[in-house]
Amino acid sequence: MSKLTREQIDELGRRMDERWAREMAEIREVAERSRDDRRQEALVGRAADRLDQALMEIASSSDYAIVRQNIEDVRDIATARRRIAAGTYGTCIDCEAAIGYERLCAYPTARRCIRCQQEHERTKALREGRRT
Repeated sequence: MSKLTREQIDELGRRMDERWAREMAEIREVAERSRDDRRQEALVGRAADRLDQALMEIASSSDYAIVRQNIEDVRDIATARRRIAAGTYGTCIDCEAAIGYERLCAYPTARRCIRCQQEHERTKALREGRRT
């Protein structure tokens, strides 16, 4: 069971709100940049030079990775908000122990205590064939 105070939950909620705003701004920025690139391409034509094309592909793939991570972060925040509303925020989803306030300060959307998160990551690595 969570041992967080209302003040701690409110503070962590404010941190999540700030993070939400940053993530959404980055998503909008990448979307706008993508629209600008398509407009530029329509006006000037496709880059004929292979280096230019390769650079555009690298930028596009890194933008995609950033947006994918931002979307994952926004989903994590939404899930944490649902846990707050349900009264389960700050409780490990695996062992139901309290997640430490220090961990939540560092990672406000944490769903697991440190011990269970380490076990989760170890198990996931084994499933994926990676060494731990």
